Amino acid sequence: MRERLKAGAKRLIKRQLLAGRFPARSFSFGRTRSGDAAVVVMCLWNRPSRLIDILDLLDAQESTSGVRLYLWNNSRADHAGHLATLRRYSPRGALVGVDIVRSPFNLGAIARFYWARHLVLRGYTGPVIVLDDDQNVTPQFVATALEHYRPDTLTAWWAFAVGDGGYWDREHAVPGGRVDYAGTGGMVCNSAIFGDSAFFTGIPEKFWMLDDMWLNHFAGLKGYGLAKLPVEIEFVMHDTNQFHTQIYLKEEFHEYLSS
Repeated sequence: MRERLKAGAKRLIKRQLLAGRFPARSFSFGRTRSGDAAVVVMCLWNRPSRLIDILDLLDAQESTSGVRLYLWNNSRADHAGHLATLRRYSPRGALVGVDIVRSPFNLGAIARFYWARHLVLRGYTGPVIVLDDDQNVTPQFVATALEHYRPDTLTAWWAFAVGDGGYWDREHAVPGGRVDYAGTGGMVCNSAIFGDSAFFTGIPEKFWMLDDMWLNHFAGLKGYGLAKLPVEIEFVMHDTNQFHTQIYLKEEFHEYLSS
């Protein structure tokens, strides 16, 4: 009975998020809330020490338009620490603002795309840059992402050409080459794709945490192309990566989407 009630509550929350109704945003700062600032969306999960580094990396961007960061915190236990970090932080460079939402439960990485949908429902029509919280980027990252942005393409650094042997039969793509999979960490894409509610309602619940694979599939259905983003990104804190727990599930989802 308790599990059914919990599942029902989660479905209700997802419907509210789909309509653009968020849990209370517990912190927001910024010199501007509109204009030409680049939109970056990110989930926080299980890496509380990373927030200060993320703020510094985005503040150091060589972006003339500035950067606005939209955070979705999936780890409720870390929220007080995140708020303390944000309240102490004084941006001096490209970072013009930060908003953060504390998730009612761990929605997975797809939650950052509720931020994108929220912005679209309020009239935003520009590109969205997606980052993971375990990635270090160079000061040129945002400018390069915007330079290579195409409204009909998912353009990503973590990009692969996939062979006939299944999901793991793949090799790193090169700029201008064939891309069959575009990872969401280090990606720029059209925010409009998240304005389509089917992106959130069409993914099978079993594969909810595999938002990257679903986005690739959904984008293909909508006529989007895939491309390699020519940037340098470094992964950090490898021991916190959930990759190893999803190896077989990714294979299963690949077969499901290919059938």
